[in-house]
Amino acid sequence: MAKTFVITLPDDLEQALTTQAERLNESPEEVVLQVLSQELTNLAQCETIQKTETDPLLRLIGSLSMDIPDLAENHDYYIGQALYHELKGVE
Repeated sequence: MAKTFVITLPDDLEQALTTQAERLNESPEEVVLQVLSQELTNLAQCETIQKTETDPLLRLIGSLSMDIPDLAENHDYYIGQALYHELKGVE
């Protein structure tokens, strides 16, 4: 469902928008939608990168050596087995 927004632009920004719209042979509304969509996509990507860069566990990737070759794919199974054995008191 589309929403309508009303915004007030400073004169210099309105002039830049009009110039860009004329250059692209598009309406100012279309240019605003394109720019807004691109900027929101860029922001989402930047947030993802920042989260990745600040994740303290990323430093551990590749630092462990295991005899379980499928640990990455079946980690839930192995965690479940460990919990089961812990709850049952099995070594």
